[in-house]
Amino acid sequence: DGVLNILQTVIHVYITLACIWFGFRGTDLISWVAGQKAKKSKNKLDDLLVPLLRKTLKAIVIVFGVVYLADSLKIQLTPILAGLGVGAIGFGFAIKDTIENFFGSITVILDKPFEIGDWIIVEGVEGTVDSVGIRSTRVRTFYDTVVTIPNSILVTAKCNNYSKRRFRRWKQMIGIGYATPPEKIAAFCEGIRELLRVHPYTRKDYYQVWLNEFGGSSLNVLVYVFWTAPDWQTELRERHRFMLDIIRLAGELEIEFAFPSRTVYLRNEENWQQGPEKIPAKRQGDW
Repeated sequence: DGVLNILQTVIHVYITLACIWFGFRGTDLISWVAGQKAKKSKNKLDDLLVPLLRKTLKAIVIVFGVVYLADSLKIQLTPILAGLGVGAIGFGFAIKDTIENFFGSITVILDKPFEIGDWIIVEGVEGTVDSVGIRSTRVRTFYDTVVTIPNSILVTAKCNNYSKRRFRRWKQMIGIGYATPPEKIAAFCEGIRELLRVHPYTRKDYYQVWLNEFGGSSLNVLVYVFWTAPDWQTELRERHRFMLDIIRLAGELEIEFAFPSRTVYLRNEENWQQGPEKIPAKRQGDW
């Protein structure tokens, strides 16, 4: 009977551990299948749900595994749980942050302030969302580091999502020489407007191109445009093309771009006092 009891206990423990292992592997399989379907769908919400589903299922497997393992070892959990009730207040304070982080993850799923791959800024942390877990969200910065942000912070913190922009604003002052005739300035501005009208990646219903101010060494033309580029690389590429077109336009109109310069005038200060011994003095300065 003693050997039989030992064998039964060993078998029960072995079966319980095998079920836990099977639950972990089954969870990985379910997560992999769900992840493959998530990659094919356009909705990015499932990209957030798949990691949470995997971690939640594993937590459930662990809880049930511990219960059945204790039963296999003839361990009574009721007295243990009753003993834990003595320190329930302290335990509550200990898991306070965990509960806040959990509800923070629920808020991220329901409110959807960002999605996987979005470019965000939260509490001074800037980067792309790498993953969202039950406790924290991982953001990969542009230095290729990973910053872990507790989900409880996301409930109250301001999240600036750059990926949700419909347009990408670009404001530029183009300085041209003061000797440029007014007719060429008007033609130059109208030429830039025409470049914006035919450009495939610019907002057509709102842009501004005007002679804007008299600068210290140039006449400044304001170019205020919104790009409809889907990402930063496309924006840089199209801005590069647009700036080259402006340079070609200036060359066709024979307009010179201005650069910071200063003109120094020399003036002779005459000495009004009579006398051959007085020599007229000279002084150099900016006028």
